[in-house]
Amino acid sequence: MKRAAIAMLFLLCTGACMRAQNAGCAVPDQMTKDQKIPCVKAGRLMVDQPTLTPQQLANGPDFDPAAPEQSRWDYFTEADNPSCYFRPHYAFAKVKGDSMKFQCWHMTSDGAFYDTKGGLIRVDAVKVVTKPSKDGETSVKLYASTDTNNEHELKADYFKVKYLKPPFPNHNPRFNEAFTDIAATRIMWVLGFPADHAYPLGSVACIGCGDDPFTNDLKGNTASLKDTPNVFKVVDAERELPWDTIKPDGDETWSWHDAAKFYSDGTWTHQQKVEYDAYRLALGLIFYHNAIPQQNRLSCAAWGPKVEGQARVCTQPMMYVHDLGSTFGKERSALDVLGQNPRGSFSDWEPQTVFSNLGACELRATMDGDKQVLKDAQELMIQRLQRLDPQTVKAIFRTARFQIMDQKQVRELRDSGAADPEEAALEQWINTFLKRIEEIRTAKNCKAN
Repeated sequence: MKRAAIAMLFLLCTGACMRAQNAGCAVPDQMTKDQKIPCVKAGRLMVDQPTLTPQQLANGPDFDPAAPEQSRWDYFTEADNPSCYFRPHYAFAKVKGDSMKFQCWHMTSDGAFYDTKGGLIRVDAVKVVTKPSKDGETSVKLYASTDTNNEHELKADYFKVKYLKPPFPNHNPRFNEAFTDIAATRIMWVLGFPADHAYPLGSVACIGCGDDPFTNDLKGNTASLKDTPNVFKVVDAERELPWDTIKPDGDETWSWHDAAKFYSDGTWTHQQKVEYDAYRLALGLIFYHNAIPQQNRLSCAAWGPKVEGQARVCTQPMMYVHDLGSTFGKERSALDVLGQNPRGSFSDWEPQTVFSNLGACELRATMDGDKQVLKDAQELMIQRLQRLDPQTVKAIFRTARFQIMDQKQVRELRDSGAADPEEAALEQWINTFLKRIEEIRTAKNCKAN
């Protein structure tokens, strides 16, 4: 599909990035969870760093500068207010999470569906069919209502939406992921780390969603295409990276504990170790500290040639955090057992420096690994961070709408007499982030190579 081709253009590793000492990993049809460990051993965490124009940065990874009109359905901006048809998903998820979200099939304003290549699917009425699949998950498919035997699935495009509750501006800051996802994934994209694609939306009008599909655990959708949609305002839309996930028994995760072990016991190459430490530095910029496997995805960016009678070989297994919403905040107190990690909170994020000990190059969030990072990783990040100049950082934070995310911050600035409290809030986020970059540049005594 076109989106995959565009994403690959920017994200696939070439040259030194993929010069590993291994030949990938086998991915058999009936893969067990233990059999994915070789893919983690062969895994990579970085891709080639893209060179982006301001227009590319504003429109995001799915925008094709060579064909801007043809790729228009593929990305979103804050000015967009798309329509969609609810796709049941999270009510069936093994690990549902806590953020308010739903999936929906992408529609045009006149009631047609987009297919996965941007073409149109026109149908008078549809039905949603769910049933258990072989990998233990529940398959959800869309058919024309006249397709009695469910023989011709409508291959409609769909995306994920994160929404606020209550609606903006009185929302619970727990759901600030609708903002933080956009900034975190854009930062990773600019630096050359795999990340899902997240976009701001002015609103989304969803048919069959109800007013709170996540909390209500909606498992179906029987709405007519002519029913009045529910409108969710100030939301974000997300698309997964167009790589094949490696997920035996529906488990696509990888463990930071395993990664730290392969780092320390000599299993990984030096290049893999450098990428691991560089990734931890990048995550430190946004203070991602949640080292749980459920947030991680193991994918295959490229496959070897098929050999009859043998398992497929993934020549480019990739590891990354696919859910970067719990960022720009802090870790909850150890005494707050039932609480949540604050996110998108300036007063909480401001003290969370990349390093707990700048003079010893010791990370604040170690992600189950060593406190120190390699000097080579620091130098690689210093080079890549040149792309995050003040203008680029401001563009990313403005696209993510950080100027309105933390309403407590905005109120405090207004009460203090700021002429433009939203602009002042944006400048606080930018200046603090630039200090984080300076930390990485000036850290001392990183590990010898």
